[in-house]
Amino acid sequence: MNTKRKTLPPGVFVKHGSYYRVVAEGEKRRWVKLCRVSDGLPAMYLAMSKLASQVSSHKDLMPDLLHDWMVEIGSRRSAKTQANDRTHNKAISEAFAHFRASQVTPPDVLDFLGNFRDRPRSYNAYRAAMRERMRYAEAKGYREPGTNPVDSLPIMSTKARTRYLTDSELRRIKVAAMRGDDGLPTRSGHTICCLIDMAYLTGQRIGDLLRVQWSQITSAGILFEPAKTEGSTGVRILIEWTPKLRTLVDRLKNPPPIPGEKPKAKPVSSRWVFTTLKGQPYTYDGASTAWTRARDRAGVKNAHFHDIRAKALTDLETRGGIRHAQKMGGHSTESQTADYVRQKQAIRVAATR
Repeated sequence: MNTKRKTLPPGVFVKHGSYYRVVAEGEKRRWVKLCRVSDGLPAMYLAMSKLASQVSSHKDLMPDLLHDWMVEIGSRRSAKTQANDRTHNKAISEAFAHFRASQVTPPDVLDFLGNFRDRPRSYNAYRAAMRERMRYAEAKGYREPGTNPVDSLPIMSTKARTRYLTDSELRRIKVAAMRGDDGLPTRSGHTICCLIDMAYLTGQRIGDLLRVQWSQITSAGILFEPAKTEGSTGVRILIEWTPKLRTLVDRLKNPPPIPGEKPKAKPVSSRWVFTTLKGQPYTYDGASTAWTRARDRAGVKNAHFHDIRAKALTDLETRGGIRHAQKMGGHSTESQTADYVRQKQAIRVAATR
């Protein structure tokens, strides 16, 4: 009998110069690398202890991994990104409910992504989400370093979004926001319409609009500090006053009576500009749901809230040139703005004769 074998605990073997623990998973057996033989027995027993903790707590099961990722990583992201993360995590958790992180292979991921083959943007978004979660699994020690199963999978090519919301479509959506499916006034209609108008008049992203505070509304205009550029250019954007922007802010300061609760008006927060009927900050999920319902009631197809920003920058570029649109968009280069507004509206040119 091999004397070396006598010194090893049950289920631990030497292979290719490393210690491995064989873990039973139903009828299957999984070889888990512990450490190099040259690291010594103490390192092997330490790795065994860590492995036992993982197995007993099931932290390496995909649903648990996704939960931990959301708490540790996702919770630090913007409200809009967190909403997307929750959607991605739900689909991934359901598809890999019985997988441990180390069991996920490129064919498994490709099979999952096959559900989005006809939607390249969704495909790429879920690919990126899976890659991020698998990278987290490596950092936690649930996968060997450099074994991310997503790295070998290609990204799908996507066409630039050319959707341009017309003035008529935007008006129809606002009208639909004011009344529900039953034809009665909605309780959130006033706030959503103000949010839509603010998005168009300022050209800012929904996440930055939802977190705007009254302290940012100054005598010179409304000051925005886009979250997307906080870690890069740190750009700050002051949207100067216009008559329509002043009227909009007055509407927000003086909301009308709540439907069904006249003469009671919605409380105005001392801090947040966009709030619920209870005076709490409006969430991305709430705003997104209200937008989707209004859009569907209006019968406007393929319209995202982010299209309002594209419309604002496109209209400004048409009236005042690319530099004006660049300033409003907070882009560091003209090419970024040009790519953003390009082909949102057809180029107008006179006929040859």
